[in-house]
Amino acid sequence: MRECKECGATDEVAEFYAGIGNYCKPCWRARVKRNRENNVEYYRAYDRDRADRPDRVLAREQYRGTPRGKERDAAGSAAWIKRNPQKRAAHIATNNAIRDGRLIRGPCEVCGDTKVTAHHDDYNKPLIVRWLCRKCHAAHHKAEREVERSIAVSAP
Repeated sequence: MRECKECGATDEVAEFYAGIGNYCKPCWRARVKRNRENNVEYYRAYDRDRADRPDRVLAREQYRGTPRGKERDAAGSAAWIKRNPQKRAAHIATNNAIRDGRLIRGPCEVCGDTKVTAHHDDYNKPLIVRWLCRKCHAAHHKAEREVERSIAVSAP
């Protein structure tokens, strides 16, 4: 009979993972969660690297082609639209202006690439955009998130 090192529960009361040792499932899950919280930067990097592995990218692409994957993609898009009505309105206005010729795509402001997307600094001004390629756009948002994190950390 095993006894949990953390809470003292026994096999009769709690379930234990095979091969983990003397921690019941709830206590083990709590330990794993604490470890992730205490090493958040390591796990962010690990998760990012794992997500970029070719086998994981291929698995996501294949899943998106399944009926369930298509359903989840549509649900995710609908949820984003519901959470971000102002952004969605700006995207629609921008796309309509491009279609109507009122807004002309330019090269990437950073690297000069011609395959660009519109970046809104202010969603209240939907037709004032900066043209950025995917790579520069992602780098811009990453830099913005880092600034936001540093402000949040330094705030009392």
